[in-house]
Amino acid sequence: MNSGQQSQSTEEAKIIVLCENCYQKLRIPRRPKKLRVTCPRCRHEFGFRHYPLGFTSNSKLPLLVGLVGSLAGFAVVELIEASNVLPPTSALNALLDSMLVTGAFGMCLGAAMGASEGFFRKDRARLSYGLRVGAVLGLVSGVLSGLIAQIVFSALLGPSAAQSEPSTARLMFARIVGWCVLGLLIGGSYGIKENTTGDVRVGLLGGAIGGAVGGLLFDPLSSTIQVGGGTAGRFVAFLALGIAISLAINGLRDVAIGSNRPDMYQPLTRRLPANPRLSLPPPSTRRR
Repeated sequence: MNSGQQSQSTEEAKIIVLCENCYQKLRIPRRPKKLRVTCPRCRHEFGFRHYPLGFTSNSKLPLLVGLVGSLAGFAVVELIEASNVLPPTSALNALLDSMLVTGAFGMCLGAAMGASEGFFRKDRARLSYGLRVGAVLGLVSGVLSGLIAQIVFSALLGPSAAQSEPSTARLMFARIVGWCVLGLLIGGSYGIKENTTGDVRVGLLGGAIGGAVGGLLFDPLSSTIQVGGGTAGRFVAFLALGIAISLAINGLRDVAIGSNRPDMYQPLTRRLPANPRLSLPPPSTRRR
């Protein structure tokens, strides 16, 4: 009986997870219930649990970050639209309005993602740095994506822009391009803030994927949920966009770290604060 239990325990499936605090790779039992994990390297304790569709308790942090950034971005965007700062009376106003809206959303989402690590680690210096850098780079990313989206939108409509309403397919394509560019630039900005070449690469790819997914869902969600004059639909669409970008970037980052990719430990520049991850031993000497 004891030998059978011991054999079962020995053969129990294990999975690799990353410590929330120091990113040390940890091998834990794969069980359906929530586990309490203590990292042997930094002694940080955290809960871990599997959920359907491949989600885990580690997914909650980027989901929360995307949620907070999207909520703030939606509130600012609604204030801008309600104030009617740039009435759509000309093509120039439409362009500027698009850049203003995406810039405001990008600033809020970038600030939330930039400040998240410092907030969760209770590191005030890193929180302040991430908040400032994330907001500035997010604003720039949003303005550029709004410009590109409007250019694509105008090119798709061509000379018929003033005579006819754009088709849903054209609107969705322009939206996907714009939000994809927003995600790509925000992901790149996040990588620059993290200051490793690997984070820049996974940030660009993850941001583009998340932005494309959010852009694909944006119009169907905003047009289907017609509550409060369409406000509820836009609210859900912006939430989906921000969460998709945050989850995609963080998901690819965790996969890259878990795979011991050397570029995740390669500094981008010495002019920016070093990533705390670089204090870990080189990947070749870390525990597996």
